[in-house]
Amino acid sequence: MLAEIITIGDELLLGQTVDTNSAWMGMQLAAHGIRVHRITSISDEADAIRAALDESLARVDFVLVTGGLGPTRDDITKETLADYFGTDLVMDEAVLLRITNWFAGRGFEMLEVNRHQAMLPESCDVLINPRGTAMGMWFERSADQKVVVSMPGVPYEMKGLMEEEVLPRVDQHWNLPTRYHRTILTQGVGESYLSELVWDWEEGLESRGVSIAYLPAPGQVRVRLGSVNVDAEVAKSQVESAVAAFLALAGDHVVSDQDEALGAAVVRCLTERKATLATAESCTGGAIAASITAVPGSSAMFLGSVVAYDNRIKQSLLGVSEEALESHGAVSEAVVRQMAEGAKKRLGTDYALATSGVAGPSGGSIEKPVGTVWMALAGPNGVESKCLNVGNNRTRNIERSVREGLAWIIRTAK
Repeated sequence: MLAEIITIGDELLLGQTVDTNSAWMGMQLAAHGIRVHRITSISDEADAIRAALDESLARVDFVLVTGGLGPTRDDITKETLADYFGTDLVMDEAVLLRITNWFAGRGFEMLEVNRHQAMLPESCDVLINPRGTAMGMWFERSADQKVVVSMPGVPYEMKGLMEEEVLPRVDQHWNLPTRYHRTILTQGVGESYLSELVWDWEEGLESRGVSIAYLPAPGQVRVRLGSVNVDAEVAKSQVESAVAAFLALAGDHVVSDQDEALGAAVVRCLTERKATLATAESCTGGAIAASITAVPGSSAMFLGSVVAYDNRIKQSLLGVSEEALESHGAVSEAVVRQMAEGAKKRLGTDYALATSGVAGPSGGSIEKPVGTVWMALAGPNGVESKCLNVGNNRTRNIERSVREGLAWIIRTAK
């Protein structure tokens, strides 16, 4: 089954807000056997909303709309949907009481515009939103049973409605096949090289009922293997068999086969081994630590980080010698090894990862051009170091350094 997503808001078109809602909804729908066919972003205009609905409903049976449900004058989605489905706005007393209590419980004054949020299309099924004052709406067109769902654009409100209201209704409304997938995370190998590595095996994959998608990012490639089947066990078996074959071919390029980000893979790997980690970061500015502490449960293995941007901090907190700094410079093997050793010793961990480099766009030299990054990993068996040459884009340099460092921890701790 196919679905489309329509996101409403000039802030999306102007680039002031990044549309993370559609990506999240796509993942949830895929898990329920629904593939997103198209995503459309439009302005807060009635004509644009009507045209987008006409086009989407001509292609698919299920349309999800987010945005334009706030209390302000420019939020016109609700009124436009009522007109589109030929129904009136009526006061929903139960929703009004819920909104009144929502404001009272927070000590805020309830204004007339907030009261208006309880005016809802008479023909829709109201989807209760306990996280805010804009309700969701489920419209079903009687002529062809096609469904349009409208939700707030606020991400945590939308997610709550999807999980608690929309997806359970989807499962009841349609008899859908199971979509099963696994995502394998590789690092340090390009998309084209990886594809070449599995070329012969991949050629017959579709005939075995499995699809493959390569999802590249700086320093890593995620490979998604999926299957759609009315029999859930068949779909799972097809994918698991393909995963086993891919892992055998990709070998050491794989850092995780658990549908997880690199930070989560590090947390899982070290937690399973009851090992601890610290970081000492210069050019990555705490980004490695941030990617780890964003993972629930990371406190079991991550003890702390020193962001040693200035040489005086490298010396005072990590024990880097003045001689190493003067003789080799901050971006050097000697210094980064001392940073890793100092972090491991002073924070009392099993492993410590250190970075020091020229992220750019300026600051490079002939000997150490922009993109030169030294890394060191101190562990139970001593300290190792490596030098990366990651390019001249600051953002990508940091991203690639973070991913290289995280993958190094996993490969070393295995």
